[in-house]
Amino acid sequence: MEFPQADYMNDDSEGWDDNSPTIFKGFSSAITTQRHGLEKLADYGFKIDAYQNHEFPTHIIREGDKKIKDVVKEHVLPFLPAKSLMRFKAVSKEWDKWIACPLLSHQQSFSCKSFSGYFCQDMKMEWDTETMFLSLDHSTSGVPCPALDFLPEAVKILSSCSGLLLCQGSEKYYVCNPASQDWKMLPLPQCYHGEEPAVALAFEPSLRNIEAYYHVICAFPMLGQPIIGFEIYSSESNTWSCSSAYCTDIENPRLVGGGFYMNGVAYYETKSNEVLAFDVKVEIPAIISLPDQVGRRGSLTQMEGELCYVAANNECGNVFLIDIYQGMEMILKRTVSVTLGPDRSFTQACKVLPCVNSDAVAIHSGQYIHFYHISEQKVESIASSFTMGHGKKFLPYTNSLAMLHELKEP
Repeated sequence: MEFPQADYMNDDSEGWDDNSPTIFKGFSSAITTQRHGLEKLADYGFKIDAYQNHEFPTHIIREGDKKIKDVVKEHVLPFLPAKSLMRFKAVSKEWDKWIACPLLSHQQSFSCKSFSGYFCQDMKMEWDTETMFLSLDHSTSGVPCPALDFLPEAVKILSSCSGLLLCQGSEKYYVCNPASQDWKMLPLPQCYHGEEPAVALAFEPSLRNIEAYYHVICAFPMLGQPIIGFEIYSSESNTWSCSSAYCTDIENPRLVGGGFYMNGVAYYETKSNEVLAFDVKVEIPAIISLPDQVGRRGSLTQMEGELCYVAANNECGNVFLIDIYQGMEMILKRTVSVTLGPDRSFTQACKVLPCVNSDAVAIHSGQYIHFYHISEQKVESIASSFTMGHGKKFLPYTNSLAMLHELKEP
């Protein structure tokens, strides 16, 4: 089996691809005109003669008059990754204007949820760390500046959520969209978060979240006490607030890395065999116990919309055993034995990487990242120049055009 070289983009990348795309074809057979509108008004006794005798406004296209390009523009573009949309701006002036429209950015942010790749950093290299982006499909997903040089200082990436990144500078936090290179600097928090803060970015684009509000949740140990406190930033008010909630039931208050957010809850891995959960809306903490045999071989991840903890072990040669624990009780749902990578007579250390909006399990072993798709029972592998090791961080990313709203003066 051949393993394609991973599509890394670095400081010398060409940015967005300027090649004009091929216009979509083959949609006509799948599209049928739906008759509705003025005719339906007659059922309710409305007088519609006046409406039928006047032309539609020029900016409104009647359903029966729509062309394929109009259907594609309205019903296909919102589901495409950001890089693909940038390429489609070359189709016409009309498409260029539509793709630059804030409305499409909003629609795309909650319509396109496909897993696009990983941002990779070596967290042990302090502020000289190299930032890379590993694209799972370079032709459709990518960012123009994966090193994040558009930010005012070198940063560490702490959390990723729905196309936005939370980064830490020497003193400040930044939230940015690497696809649009838009960014905002957050005000200083009230509490001391530590040198390696456990923070989670919470962003849920939806029809109702037009302003694209987001939160940052920091879980921090109280000095000299086995207690975890919480401080929450809201982009709507542009302020930090200390939660009245505390967690006192945790075995080891030392948290590991950034947080993982999904469905209204922020999750943090700990030095013990536990996961700290925090409901952002009602501000209630909880403890999730992991099975004793899991240790720290796995990772929190999202599979088919549910929280999972996936652990993997290289049993022998290129045979890996994958255990999938699911739900708040972390019950073992599935165990899979799968062959990953080329034949060999020795075992290798491996690390499970988090995924989002996918049914795949990602395992980093040696010079490869293997993706095992549960439903299809299929394996895809890519070569990675970002080697395994302590302190290496892989953050899942979705290629989004989500816009950052203007922040109020704190």
